Amino acid sequence: MSTLTKVLIVLLTLFSLFACGAVLIHVGSANNYRAVADEKEAIVESLKAELSKKTRQYNESASLKKELEKKLNDRISQLEDQKNKLSVDLRKSERKMLEYQGRANSWAGVLASFEQTIGNLEQSLNLTQTQLDKTRSDSIQDRKELNEISASLYEKRVQMDSLEASERRLLEQKTSLEEQMTQLAGTGGIATPEPVTPDFDPVRSSSMPGELDIKGLITEIGKTLTVISIGSADGVRKGMVFHVTRGDDFICDIVITEVDTNQSAGVLDLVQQQPRTRDVVSTRL
Repeated sequence: MSTLTKVLIVLLTLFSLFACGAVLIHVGSANNYRAVADEKEAIVESLKAELSKKTRQYNESASLKKELEKKLNDRISQLEDQKNKLSVDLRKSERKMLEYQGRANSWAGVLASFEQTIGNLEQSLNLTQTQLDKTRSDSIQDRKELNEISASLYEKRVQMDSLEASERRLLEQKTSLEEQMTQLAGTGGIATPEPVTPDFDPVRSSSMPGELDIKGLITEIGKTLTVISIGSADGVRKGMVFHVTRGDDFICDIVITEVDTNQSAGVLDLVQQQPRTRDVVSTRL
């Protein structure tokens, strides 16, 4: 065998070995590429699924965003409408407030005028009350003086009646004496004169109703009538006036309208204080 053939065989062997190595390397690399490709494809599919999911979520979010935007826009429109309405109401309220403020100022002036008028009326009422109290006090004093004058006049009248009776009795005695003197001149006897007019008894005459100092007590106080403890048996008559006192204080008068044997009733007059049971009543102060 020639050297060239050996060399070719060696070269061919080396080339075969190199080719086998290259094939083995290519087969190993192909398997790796296939695994990598499968892995990449799986990753791509996963990414596609993730993208689809994200796309779906994005679409849902976008739809939800549109709905929220629509709701927010509607709410904003409603709030704007409410704001405009409230602004109109606020302007109306401000106008009404100014109007009411004017009315309040006007009423404040009227109220001040009323307060001044009421103050004047209260002052006038106080003056009137003072005058009324003074008038009542003067009336009580006048009534007391009138009772005293009436009692004095009655005493004077009793004295005058006594004097007139004494005068009539003296005249009758004079006439009787003249007649006796005439009879004595004719017959010579003496007769005892008998006066026609009886002696005037001032004690008996002073027992007229309403002139004596009749006293009693209040026993009952009703809504319209006040009952006292004395009646017709004590000399009480309708129309008599009893003065009610408590200690040294004058309380009121009682004008008798109903009379019974042992008690009487009447209405109040010239009331200074409210009477009580056991208060003293008298025809004279």
